[in-house]
Amino acid sequence: MDLKCRKTQCKYNNCFTCKAKNITVSEKTKCDTFELDENKDLRDTSKCMFEEAPSYSPHREKKSLKIGCSATKCLFNEKGNCIANGLTINAIDEAPLCMTFIKN
Repeated sequence: MDLKCRKTQCKYNNCFTCKAKNITVSEKTKCDTFELDENKDLRDTSKCMFEEAPSYSPHREKKSLKIGCSATKCLFNEKGNCIANGLTINAIDEAPLCMTFIKN
């Protein structure tokens, strides 16, 4: 499963891949699992990937991960669980938002 995260100051972010045991997305598509780690590097090299190739961590298996979702009317929300093949969290307006959300 592709779990990309551009919230570089999250304690679970390892080279743009989420390493949290479980992920929860709120009703307003915010990643509630986010935990600030002020000691992490702020530089988001994925923004300039055409200038410098970012280093990504390996993909994770969805079998060992639960992604809870409360986003209303999301195409991938099936009874409170995310059924998408991948998840991308972005840092828009300081909030870690689920960019995989597609309105159903």
